[in-house]
Amino acid sequence: MKVAVISDTHLGTKWGTPRQQDSFDQAREAIERALELGAKIILIPGDIFETRRPHQEVWAQAMWILSPALMREQSEVKLIDSIDKNREDISEVALRGVPIIALHGNHERSARGLLNPVQALEKAGFLIHLHHTTLIFETPAGRIAVHGMSSVPERHAKNVLSTWNPKPIKGAFNILMLHQAVGQYVFSSEEFPTIDLPDLPRGFDLYICGHMHYHAEATAHGKPLLFPGSTERTQLLLIEAQVPKGFYMLDVGDLLSYEFVELKGVRDFHYEEMNFDGVGISQLNEAVKGKIEELLSRPRRNPNKLPLIRLRLRGTLAKDASRTEFDHEAIIQEFADRALVAINKDDLIAPGLEEKVKFLRELRERHVAVDEMAMQLIESNLKDIGYAQMFDARTIYELLADGRAEEAQARVFEVVDKLVESELKGRRR
Repeated sequence: MKVAVISDTHLGTKWGTPRQQDSFDQAREAIERALELGAKIILIPGDIFETRRPHQEVWAQAMWILSPALMREQSEVKLIDSIDKNREDISEVALRGVPIIALHGNHERSARGLLNPVQALEKAGFLIHLHHTTLIFETPAGRIAVHGMSSVPERHAKNVLSTWNPKPIKGAFNILMLHQAVGQYVFSSEEFPTIDLPDLPRGFDLYICGHMHYHAEATAHGKPLLFPGSTERTQLLLIEAQVPKGFYMLDVGDLLSYEFVELKGVRDFHYEEMNFDGVGISQLNEAVKGKIEELLSRPRRNPNKLPLIRLRLRGTLAKDASRTEFDHEAIIQEFADRALVAINKDDLIAPGLEEKVKFLRELRERHVAVDEMAMQLIESNLKDIGYAQMFDARTIYELLADGRAEEAQARVFEVVDKLVESELKGRRR
């Protein structure tokens, strides 16, 4: 029997941008293709929505996307039991056609006692929500038990899972669904998971985990552990350019088999890191534009949507160049009718900046007072621009620190007036 696993659709992400329709298009394609491939149950391990309070427009599209599953012919699966799930919370509408069983993810968690958007969809009859609960279905392939733990804060996840302590149902094919970081499988490097692979409860036939946005496969206690990944690109990281978006189709029977089904409607995405050593602004502009042109010349998999291009610039600028001189927004606009371009120049460093960072680090290591550190930095900047001999920066700083701003301003204007007068004399000659 076929079971589809579609995760992290993040409906409503990139709202208000040229990409706001993408999450809906990909989710709709995933649901429709799963049904075309014969899915009799659809599992969604969390983050259907991007936020816990979606716009009305997002709600409308979410219901439109999920509705084809309800409209399929009479379901071939029958819910025969549930554990820790009140049967009154399960709408008969949700059991028509192809049942959708979903967790809520970290993007959908609400305060205790408040309805989250996945629970709201359950109330409307579009799906069945699981959190520390189990559903048991009778199917043409035998009994299937789906156990689900929705997202909890990572610091509590191991204890919460241990306290719940789900047990496999005898005589059934047991699937455990989570929406957490597990071991090295994390959403970002800033996460610190408390669940490791050995912490997953034993005895299940298949483990499914949402939350991570690229699909991957592992094993837990000798059984498959599947990470479907997201259906939409949300992070624009290198791995999201390398790994395709899609969902899993399971064939549950005497033996489990599964395949990853790639979505066709996802935007092309190019991620490139460009390294520079002492580059000038004009050369930088030429190099960045040339790279974009080269990426746009590559074969397209989806010609119907503008491709995504993310460039990460690293290295150093020429000594007389400043990062602010590089107008990356102008380049983004220049290519706006051909691609959605993002340029990250945070790792592009001017030599002067490197010297300032080193200078500040030395001051900190010498335990220089904050006021003195600021004074030395000002003097250093004046020296760099050739005005160190003209301004008595220390006196001006002390006047400002004492609240005597008018006196400080008068001293600055005095120097400026002298500079202007000197410049005018030079022109008369």
